[in-house]
Amino acid sequence: MIRALLLLATLLLPRVAAAQEPPQAPILRVEAAAHTAPVRRMATDASGRVLATVSDDKTLRLWALPEGTPLAVLRPPIGEGEEGELSAVALTPDGSKVFAGGLTGREWDGVYAVYLFDTATGRLLARLPGLPAPVQHLAVSADGARLAGALGGRAGIRIWDARDGRLLSEDSVGWDGPARMVAFDAAGRLAASSADGKIRLYAPNGRRIAERAPVPGGRPYGIAWSPDGALLAVGFEDRLRVEILAAADLHTVLVPDMAGLSGEGTPAVAWAGDGQGGVQLHAGGYAHGVAAVAPGAPGFVIRRWSDFGLGPARDIPVARDAIIQLLAVPGGGMVFATADPGWGRLAGDGSVAIAVSSPAADFRNTAAVLAASADGQRVRFLLRPDAAPMVFDAQAGRLTQGVAPEVYGARQESARLRITDWRNQDRPKLNGRPLPLGPGEYSRSLAILPNEQSFLLGTDTHLRLFDASGRMLDQVPMPGAVWGVVALNGIAVVALGDGTIRWFEATDRLAERGALFVHADGRRWVVWTPEGLFDHAAEGGQELVGVHLNNGRNQTPEWASFRQAYRALYAPTELRARLRGDAAPAEARMADLGEVRARIGRLPTLSPGEACAVTAAGCVPLGWGGSELPEGATGLRVTYATADRGLGLGPLDIMVNDRIAVRAAAVAGQTSVEVPLDPGPNHVSARLYADDRSLFAEGPGFDLRRAGAVRAPAGQGRLILVAVGVDAYALPELRLRYAVADAHAVADVLKSRAAGVFSDVVSTVLTDADATRANILAALANAAQITRPEDTFVLYLAGHGVRSEPDRHFLFLPQETASIADWPSLRRSALDEGTLVAALARIRARDGFLFIDTCHAGQVTIDSLAALGNETGRFLLAASTSVQEALDSYDDRNGVFAVAVREAMSGRAAMDGDGRISALALGEWVTRRVPQLAAEKHHQQDAVFRTARRDLRSFPMGAMAR
Repeated sequence: MIRALLLLATLLLPRVAAAQEPPQAPILRVEAAAHTAPVRRMATDASGRVLATVSDDKTLRLWALPEGTPLAVLRPPIGEGEEGELSAVALTPDGSKVFAGGLTGREWDGVYAVYLFDTATGRLLARLPGLPAPVQHLAVSADGARLAGALGGRAGIRIWDARDGRLLSEDSVGWDGPARMVAFDAAGRLAASSADGKIRLYAPNGRRIAERAPVPGGRPYGIAWSPDGALLAVGFEDRLRVEILAAADLHTVLVPDMAGLSGEGTPAVAWAGDGQGGVQLHAGGYAHGVAAVAPGAPGFVIRRWSDFGLGPARDIPVARDAIIQLLAVPGGGMVFATADPGWGRLAGDGSVAIAVSSPAADFRNTAAVLAASADGQRVRFLLRPDAAPMVFDAQAGRLTQGVAPEVYGARQESARLRITDWRNQDRPKLNGRPLPLGPGEYSRSLAILPNEQSFLLGTDTHLRLFDASGRMLDQVPMPGAVWGVVALNGIAVVALGDGTIRWFEATDRLAERGALFVHADGRRWVVWTPEGLFDHAAEGGQELVGVHLNNGRNQTPEWASFRQAYRALYAPTELRARLRGDAAPAEARMADLGEVRARIGRLPTLSPGEACAVTAAGCVPLGWGGSELPEGATGLRVTYATADRGLGLGPLDIMVNDRIAVRAAAVAGQTSVEVPLDPGPNHVSARLYADDRSLFAEGPGFDLRRAGAVRAPAGQGRLILVAVGVDAYALPELRLRYAVADAHAVADVLKSRAAGVFSDVVSTVLTDADATRANILAALANAAQITRPEDTFVLYLAGHGVRSEPDRHFLFLPQETASIADWPSLRRSALDEGTLVAALARIRARDGFLFIDTCHAGQVTIDSLAALGNETGRFLLAASTSVQEALDSYDDRNGVFAVAVREAMSGRAAMDGDGRISALALGEWVTRRVPQLAAEKHHQQDAVFRTARRDLRSFPMGAMAR
């Protein structure tokens, strides 16, 4: 198979040698672990264990069935506009290869292509180029020998040898509309539907043997063979109708009852087993019931008929937008794709086993609420119609619920500019004259600029700026429909179909300043500049956006999330200046970084090797991805293949349930590690750093389950506490006054609130002469020896911290620091963050909290401290941000940071019904309180809180006695 694919790639290269290559500039894309645009097509392997989905968001995603857990994201070469949008996918029966196509290849080839990927590695293996129209649908025959494609325009269908890419046959004669879908039966016959009204049937050799227009004037869309191959179900995109045709001659044998439905059509059909020997017919699309639906509730239904469509029907509400495809799953039940966006699964009995869930905001019906402050820095929006308003303050880096003062919505009426027919129409007009749009492009939003000299029109594909005469001044392609736009003095804010809110300079041209993506959970967010500098929420968000880098048109693109490039691109100060319109700090930061594309493109590689679960009886082999652990498994032994691509090899970190569990030294070739596992489920991932640790590559991982086991409740173990405070440094000029008192104060308040939450407290407090580098590391090593997964670990560091140059790493200065005259001597005596991370990696506590209360003329920046939290996966609370110097004293007893922590743990922070104070509540109180306390002393200081958890799971830090 591989040899044939390599031959295929070699044969195809000369045909496109004169073509251009994909754009080489970095492309920033949202990555929210699910589709953020309509899911166009789905496919399963023969066993029904792997699901492939493709979307307008330009990703191909693999999922494990029946659980629905993500397995991989495969990325084709893409462009800035529509190039790369995927509308067709097909898996080989064994699930080892996947074909995908759509609006793919035309930007650089002038024609379209189908891509072939290896599902295990995500590698782009080959292309089938030279297609005259976009691919609408793909299907692989049951024996894996043939691949069929439905093409747009009037190009008909093509059939290839799925093993080597040879074109076997094509049919483009007599097509008066685009082909919609193709489907093989078990015997190798092929059926095809077309918008020209016809169903066409082909023999296994590709010869057309029958055709018929089942409904005069109708547009057939979805097709599905019955399990025995005797019948063919056909759904229509332009009417609520399903026809059951006899496969022998395509005559109609049954028209199922559609009474009680309304809508434009039912283009999606499928036969699906019920798991008990019965077969049910299903249809969906634009159909919904006649009853009113609450805002945000699923109103689009799948109609399910029992007994092959002969029995009674029932309607299953599943989606808030159109149902695009239905697909039977071997073994019973079915999956469905929607424009919500998302996909879901019905069990064999018709119940919803997996509900559609989108990670992105839905701005389609909330654009009227979009508003912004006069400077554009505060934005009000709704994540979905049934949600409360959210306000994002770009300069404060804060997302809140509630009402924003002095915000302004879109102005859409003007005596001078009379803009009509713009709302969801393709022929908008200015003072009765048509405005130019692209073919099939619909206007979605409008905003007139304050000076009434120009206006903005948001469409399905562009943001367009027109002057008062209707002349287009500028246009920018958008990654989604522009559902809302607000125009202010010199700046515009838009809400897009990909779930982002974006800022644009809006004078006589359009230039993007930045973008915001808020996860549907309402907690995680990330905001970034066009250069890729970013900030994120305390609860996370650095994983939600990344950098896509095309290689050649025949090569696998590179991808790195912001989390992987944290040290390079995390820059909240430069980002906020950029959003205000000052690009100079961002430009300077990018100049310091050098060529980001070259660095990301040379990240080391991390490929799967062997894996097994460690038990008392031996090591039981495991498959990559989702697996069930054998009984008594205590660890995971895993081997990765590692390769250096020019940046050198740094440490290999294994993360368990989002915290660092092992830090190993990686070597070129094979690197093996043994990882201790938690009780209950374990999400295991891998990170391989470049030598300078500014970037890391992500490797394949595991979602490991234990039969019948659930995650133990938080707070049932011990509190393991290490607190460090240094006042009396060996170098007198470094002397502080309250670091020792702060360490005692924080340790004491945490211990005093442990009753009822922790079974015991093990506390180590190191101050002044005892707070040496060796003693701190010894205390951490002792914590590693005694800590169990159910325990909670807390580290508090109070003293001086500096940021080393030019690597921007955090250094904590222990008591013996005798010189700060040069970096070599300082690094030798300091506790550097690499050593600190390695020590923390050996501490097995499931829950952990790091307090960093350091100062030294403001040299420690949140850039380096936040990176420490990102690397360890621990909650992190830092005493000051940017170039601020932490205030040494608040009340002649403690500094403001320690005072705020003490207040939080003394009942000022939010508590649950049992009086428990969570890590999230503690962090939120301290970040809100520190600037207030500092202001009382005429000082400016902002504490910063960061988490690194995928599931936003918090844990108790203590409780007030009730």
